[in-house]
Amino acid sequence: MVSTRVFSPIGQVFNLRTAGTLCATLALTGIATAYQAVPTRADDRQITSADQAYYSYYHLDSARAKGYTGAGVTIAIIDGTVDTSVPELAGANITDKTPCTVHSSTEHAAHGTAIAALLVSNSYGIVPDATLLSYSMLDPTSHAESDCTAPSGFPINIRPSDLSSLINHAINDGATIINLSSSTSLRSEDLKWAIARSMSQGVLITASAGNESRDENEDHLSWWSGVIGVSAIDTDGKFASYSSWGQGVTTTAVGGPIAYHDLATGTVRQNRGTSFSAPIVAGALAQARAKWPNATSNQLLQLLINTAVGHEQGWNQYGGYGAANLGGMLNTDPSQYPDENPLADKGGGSSPTPEEIQQYTDGLVDPSEIAYDNSYAYRGLDESQATNKDNPYPTHLGTSPRYHAK
Repeated sequence: MVSTRVFSPIGQVFNLRTAGTLCATLALTGIATAYQAVPTRADDRQITSADQAYYSYYHLDSARAKGYTGAGVTIAIIDGTVDTSVPELAGANITDKTPCTVHSSTEHAAHGTAIAALLVSNSYGIVPDATLLSYSMLDPTSHAESDCTAPSGFPINIRPSDLSSLINHAINDGATIINLSSSTSLRSEDLKWAIARSMSQGVLITASAGNESRDENEDHLSWWSGVIGVSAIDTDGKFASYSSWGQGVTTTAVGGPIAYHDLATGTVRQNRGTSFSAPIVAGALAQARAKWPNATSNQLLQLLINTAVGHEQGWNQYGGYGAANLGGMLNTDPSQYPDENPLADKGGGSSPTPEEIQQYTDGLVDPSEIAYDNSYAYRGLDESQATNKDNPYPTHLGTSPRYHAK
């Protein structure tokens, strides 16, 4: 192993060790879950808050006592299928909204179930009163039924099970925060426009940074503008040795160890990884959205950055602007911050650009590149779109605000 001396996101010096590959292959879909196994003895105990290191680290008992439980906020996770029969999800408000039939492997379902429980478990969830929408995604261990093929009226290359579709379906269904705890190297026009929509309509997306102990920016959703990339720290506040980093990292949060149910055996195991760091930040944003309902999404992003532990030192590729400060976000009024997206340009050619977001907002994107977006209408000058049988969206020729701006 090679040891490299770097600075942590909270100003401490530590040794970062490179590690071998920990995630599943991306060869089939470009998607893999982002967690690292922790050797541990399995057991069949009921999981409680005492088993979750993040619960005491972030003083979530105090947050619950003060009523910061995410009531009224809708979060979406795009992950393995959530098994709502596990004890820790009893009473949680979870709805499977997957638009077609996806069969997750037991391992992938265990991952999705763990993410769901971290967010909304009545025992140890960050926001147990939030509404959770789950969307089953394909990974190399999953398979889809025939209803996941593109229906008539959509371009054949955009399927209901594609990531762009799942992001748009989550927004269609009312989610204001979306979490993806998987890697993806996908670069497609439909994904770009789905993210442009999220930025235009104020939907926040959190994404894991990876567990390869290297720069994985090109292999994660956090490469894209607007997406909140999350790396991992340990409970001593130091950057986790397994965590990846990169240009897209915005913040960092505890990555474990996290107790979860191994669905194959029914026993309780532990894992760690940026898979768990990302939904912690999603949960923090949900807490803040409930506490500060008049704040815009851009102001909540500003809040996340400006209250982060170590933000005074500026951005770095390991911890972004610093470690997420859940208490600080609840005790700092975001209305003092500008209504400007601080992640609109991450550098390194990130996309969508502000110009592309405006193009989407103005209705000037080719409808063939829009995936299952129920808010989109084409407003450009291409007359062929009015009779294009492969255009499923409303078409209002020449009505774009761009043509009528003063």
